[in-house]
Amino acid sequence: MDRPKRVDGSNLSAQDLDTLRSSVKGKVVVKGQSPEEEYRPLLERWNRMHIKEANIIVLPESEEDVSSTIKFVAEHNLDVAIASGRHTYSGPSSGYGLIIDMRNLRKVSVDVEKQTAVAQGGSLAGDIEAAAEDVGLRPVMGAVNATGCGGITTGGGIGNLSAQYGLVADNLLAARVALADGTIVVASDEENPDLFWGIRGGGSNFGLVTEFTYKLHKADPFVYSGFFMFSSDKIDACIDLMNVLHLDYIMKSNGKFACTGLTAIMGGNVIPGFLVWYDGPEEEGKKYIKPILDLGPIYPGSGAEVKRHTETTDWKQFEKMFPPEFNRLVGTTTQVSYPISTDIIKRTVQRFQEIVATRPENLSVSKLMFDLRDYSKVTSVPLDATAYANRREGCLIAVDLIWDQEELDKEMMQITKDFITQVRAWVKEDNEQKGVADVGAHVGATTLYALVSDGDEKLASVFGSNLGRMKELKRKYDPGMMWDKWYPVSPDAN
Repeated sequence: MDRPKRVDGSNLSAQDLDTLRSSVKGKVVVKGQSPEEEYRPLLERWNRMHIKEANIIVLPESEEDVSSTIKFVAEHNLDVAIASGRHTYSGPSSGYGLIIDMRNLRKVSVDVEKQTAVAQGGSLAGDIEAAAEDVGLRPVMGAVNATGCGGITTGGGIGNLSAQYGLVADNLLAARVALADGTIVVASDEENPDLFWGIRGGGSNFGLVTEFTYKLHKADPFVYSGFFMFSSDKIDACIDLMNVLHLDYIMKSNGKFACTGLTAIMGGNVIPGFLVWYDGPEEEGKKYIKPILDLGPIYPGSGAEVKRHTETTDWKQFEKMFPPEFNRLVGTTTQVSYPISTDIIKRTVQRFQEIVATRPENLSVSKLMFDLRDYSKVTSVPLDATAYANRREGCLIAVDLIWDQEELDKEMMQITKDFITQVRAWVKEDNEQKGVADVGAHVGATTLYALVSDGDEKLASVFGSNLGRMKELKRKYDPGMMWDKWYPVSPDAN
């Protein structure tokens, strides 16, 4: 189907812009008209590779403002993007047309008796975590608190609590969604259940979520968590330990122990380490990290400590790993089944080291991660129960190439794609040699975690066997392709 190309709004008249301003209570910032000191900060993104100079930025103050803005977008066929936390790998919160920037809609209310939280669509994960922790509860959110709840919820969402309670999306009870015509509807198991299915893993394909209602969980606020580093000569030993940690410790912890292998580059050498998180007291946590301590980390006495769960997701601690000048990055993922082929992991680390060595001054803060957590709770949900398609048990391999110069963007994007393509080929070859078929309850599950991706993956790799239903919903809720920034699904039949 041919659709008129969406425009960036640069041809809107002064009268058109005045109409927009009069229809919303929130601020309307226009490129070239608003002061630069007001306009420029609104463009900033965690990943500066995806900063685009939008012609119009609307900062809604209410759900009614969101509705009015969408109606304006529809009337003028504008290119539109949604900005919540602005903490994405692939840049769906950026665009050259109109940005609906939700940063002023961050109110969170907690119902202690019902164990629920209601959060406005611009809330950050940290807003919800802090409000819940104050009353002895926890939401399921992601790895860092700077992430917008809009992106991580509609994209699925994995965090340290997922082994006990599932995805962020699995803990969503209801949402209020602004559709492509500006109508606000409720999505839940009872109301518009098809839309509720779609926003749990389908991203922003069907609308802008103005409000989320989450299930909360009773919990002690304190956990045992930290990071252990090892000398470069222990990289093979750390890799060899991964299967032991997963099988004998993580999978026997009832979801309470989460562990991620991490490799970074220091002085040209690969420095291995483990991020650990245990939902319980220190004396119990130490039992689960014993093999890590036995391996002899560099700082065994200060690697982990008791802290609030909200401290473990605080972005400030991770910011130290990302010097300000290294602010351009691409992340991508794949998954390998257990028991992990240590040969694949070692080859992956070796290739990572080779890539960084080609430009050590530009890529020195890049990271390679191996997520060893228990995915049993995630995979216990039927694959067709939500749009989210990565319900597969396995070790998620994630690469973050991080650099400092804009002129390297294109080169680094291609290098990252070639890298993950190679790793996927190794995994496929290993499976064929072992005679491992795609078996189990989630045969159609994908091996890609779409929230950590380059944005150019094929739709079948993102949505798997759920893609057909996604197309049906797109025809119903967004046939004009207004929402086209995060793995946009075409409403066309083929």
